[in-house]
Amino acid sequence: MTAHQTPLSASRHGSQGSSERREERPFQHDFDNLSYIGIQMLSTWQVDRHTHEHFELCYVDEGQGWFSIDGDMYRVREGDLFLTKPGEGHQGASLGASYRLYYTGFRLAYRQKLEADFYRLGRARTVKDISGEVKRLFDAVFAEIEDPGPHSALMAESLFQQLLVRVIRLYRAAALPDGDPGGDPGGGPLAPAMKELLRYLHEHASIDFNATDLAKRQHLSRTHLEREFKRAFGIPLGKYVRMLCTDRAKYWLAETSETITSIAEKLGFSSLHAFSVFFKRQTGISPYAYRHPSSPNDEKR
Repeated sequence: MTAHQTPLSASRHGSQGSSERREERPFQHDFDNLSYIGIQMLSTWQVDRHTHEHFELCYVDEGQGWFSIDGDMYRVREGDLFLTKPGEGHQGASLGASYRLYYTGFRLAYRQKLEADFYRLGRARTVKDISGEVKRLFDAVFAEIEDPGPHSALMAESLFQQLLVRVIRLYRAAALPDGDPGGDPGGGPLAPAMKELLRYLHEHASIDFNATDLAKRQHLSRTHLEREFKRAFGIPLGKYVRMLCTDRAKYWLAETSETITSIAEKLGFSSLHAFSVFFKRQTGISPYAYRHPSSPNDEKR
């Protein structure tokens, strides 16, 4: 799939069939934050790596599967939620004979504090909804779309906001110790400069990012940029870039046939040796060993 493509094959407005129910911008003029919402019921579902300009939330109602975000792999089962942020490359597939997935794409331009909480989620992206409340709210939104009554857009928006708040509370309650950029960030909405910077980092992942140049792009001083990034995401800018490059390298090594030299160049390393030293420092093994875990030869390229 190409960049910014929605995750499932059916993308027409208001599609419904035996394998999928989907609505594109169901309240386009009254409820702009909801880009699409759907349920897929394919037993052998798979989606290639792609990105979005919005958040995407998925809920596994039945079966099990996996998904990855820039190289980090996650196994998901019935009751699990997983979320991707704007600009993150992700893909996934079902495992087994039966799979039912609720999904939605959304923006939060008018809910800045809630938006900031979603941006601050770390790399621990799966959380279980034991109570089934998320599914209940998904179904309630669908009911307003498919059988609208007076003020259905207002009711759907209220239910959808409840769903998102429920999700962020589940992530907070889980408090998963993943050593991730969540850290102890400051409260309040993210500054526009921080959101733009995060999108830029994910779109152009490179180890040779220069903090001074990044600051100029945001019309900030380097000191101010680094302080605001640490305050917003709870992790230094340099460490975030190293984690991002490591995750991107893992994905390319595991999921593509690109040479290790080509991957090193794409990530801005000056040489294959520099990339290999960096990767081993971050992961404990060489790029070749990561790509060929069963091979004793660590010298091939």
